[in-house]
Amino acid sequence: MEAMAGWAYLLIFVLLVLDCLIPAVPAETSVIAGGALAANGHLHLAAVLLASASAVFVGDVLMHEVARRGGRRFVERFLRGERYARAVSWVARLLDRYGGAIVAGGRFVPLGRTTVALVSGYARFPRRRLLPAFAIGAVLWSVYVVGLGYLGGNVFTDNPLAAAGLGITLSFLVTGVTTVARRLRLRTRRGGHPVISKA
Repeated sequence: MEAMAGWAYLLIFVLLVLDCLIPAVPAETSVIAGGALAANGHLHLAAVLLASASAVFVGDVLMHEVARRGGRRFVERFLRGERYARAVSWVARLLDRYGGAIVAGGRFVPLGRTTVALVSGYARFPRRRLLPAFAIGAVLWSVYVVGLGYLGGNVFTDNPLAAAGLGITLSFLVTGVTTVARRLRLRTRRGGHPVISKA
């Protein structure tokens, strides 16, 4: 069982690092499942949190450094079209205004983690402010996502799949509500005119 648990932690780590570089990888599901399995005693909660937070930190830093060295041409390979051009402009303004806070908070916004890591690299955001912000964001996000799975595991104590499903559903609900709220807030600020999401 311990050997299987070790592979589970490694899988969570690898998927999360890949998710930072290739956003299509369904890494969040593995973290929620890890939280559910921890609630049922199959995994250690602290180890799931450590695997998640360390992987998120490593992945974000890697993406930032690649963008820092690759420049505009590299960034535009990831962020194409008018929507993404607006996203880059939006994140750049937020970085200038809020600094590390937007770096830490970007992980909670759809597509935010990739955009923030890329733009902060392209804009050469100071590492002394960036690394602590990435670390804080990684820990907060991991506590949140693992917590969703852990909650599901406590509701469905004998069914890890149902527990993970509940955690994933809650994650989608929270993301949906925050996205709608953000769009409504932006629309209000712009006098009621439709806006393109910056996420």
